[in-house]
Amino acid sequence: MGLAFDLALRHLATSRRGGFLGRVSLLATAGVAVGVATLLTVFAFVQGFEAEVLSLLTDMNPGVFVSAAARGGIGPDDPVLDTVAATAGVSAVSPFIQQKGVLSTRSGRSLKLRGVILRGLDPERERGVTRLLDSCDPPFAGFDLLGSPEAPGLLMGRELARELGVLPGEVVTFTTLLDGDGDADRALHQPFTVLGFVSTGLYEFDRRFAYLDLAVAQRCFRPEGGADGLGLRVNRVDDADRVALALRGELEYSRYRVASWQDLNGEIFRWIRTMRSVLFVALSLIILVAGFNIAGAMTIIVTERTREIGLLLSLGAERSSVLGVFLTEGWMIGAAGVLAGGLLGTGLILWFRSHPLPLPGEVYFIDHLPAQLSPALVLSIAGAAVGVALFALVLPGLEALRRRPLESLQGEGGIRA
Repeated sequence: MGLAFDLALRHLATSRRGGFLGRVSLLATAGVAVGVATLLTVFAFVQGFEAEVLSLLTDMNPGVFVSAAARGGIGPDDPVLDTVAATAGVSAVSPFIQQKGVLSTRSGRSLKLRGVILRGLDPERERGVTRLLDSCDPPFAGFDLLGSPEAPGLLMGRELARELGVLPGEVVTFTTLLDGDGDADRALHQPFTVLGFVSTGLYEFDRRFAYLDLAVAQRCFRPEGGADGLGLRVNRVDDADRVALALRGELEYSRYRVASWQDLNGEIFRWIRTMRSVLFVALSLIILVAGFNIAGAMTIIVTERTREIGLLLSLGAERSSVLGVFLTEGWMIGAAGVLAGGLLGTGLILWFRSHPLPLPGEVYFIDHLPAQLSPALVLSIAGAAVGVALFALVLPGLEALRRRPLESLQGEGGIRA
């Protein structure tokens, strides 16, 4: 192996000085580098997209929801509170009330309307379950900061506020239908004072949700009831399905519904996995093309070095040693391409991390495209590229083994008298 390595280095050094073979080797190396850099960059985007969506969904929303079948069906002394708190894997619980309706604001003669989901929450308990209140602008200091009994404080998603064109301190009106005493429902028109904006990073949430104090929501929407549901924080994100399954076995199905973040957002991650598989198949062709480049380059090198092969064989070198020279030379070309592609791909990823690409949030769920680089990703792509490069050396290696000493020394023109 020492002789093969030394001769391979000499071949590459003379190729760089020789012109033609140097260009062939350089093109083969560039092909591998471009393939590796492309795979690294694309899969860093896919991995970053998945990690960002998962982080936002689990940080800005409870890991598990327990909802009452009837509105306001969870009272302050409901046994379900003890059952949920005692479930293994649950670290915090926060009650909530949700009411669908329309937010409106008037500017001159124009009236702007947007359908929203108003969520009432307990600030202290909510901080133990999500980071929602930590994403407020200006920083959240309480729902009673600017509000009044007639117009309580309200937090709005930033996209919702932008569409309505409102600023902190302005008053908006929430309109909804509530169950009446008889068969007819009664309309509620409740003014709210805008305290600030919530920026979760999830476009649909920032466009559809507004938040108020749980006590105010209960007074306005559930005067004779309790909370609509409970938001649960789980110790580990991956435990949400297990916790939800345990609660389904404990709680009465006719009274409560249990859903984990996987249940509510499973389609998103199935789509990501499908996209990742399709991209892997499509982009792997780039590595295969790079492998063909190496095979072609090494075939040319073997042909150009026919006389050297004959000389080595005539001097008593074993065929395995000759094969080792060209295998080592091809491996060096592949390794150089992998190293160059790794550095290029890493540089691109770092640049995109500091300059994230904007995305239309209404299409892609988040408003920017993150890139995430992991050692496992780098090692797997580099290993696959090296494997393809080694496999591409089979045919050139067999061509080198097939050479006979006399024919190789005489060259391609045969015996000359």
